[in-house]
Amino acid sequence: MESIRDILLKPKKKETPILDEIRSTVSMIHAMQQWFNTESDADLIEACVFQLESLEARYRYLLRMAKDRGLYHDALTGDTAERRSA
Repeated sequence: MESIRDILLKPKKKETPILDEIRSTVSMIHAMQQWFNTESDADLIEACVFQLESLEARYRYLLRMAKDRGLYHDALTGDTAERRSA
């Protein structure tokens, strides 16, 4: 079974710009976490922490935007769509 991170990082056929941004932001968070885990200089560790906080704030914003627009991603099928009002 695929993890949420794998699903978000896997490119799909037709994506909305917000979902592309979410995928990109998740990728940047993952890269920053890797850098943080290997860094030994105190100043650079501090820089990693600030950048992670910034990326996490962006991620929360993008999720809120996707939710407000009614976008969703089906983890089982990989389909992405907008929820329609009934």
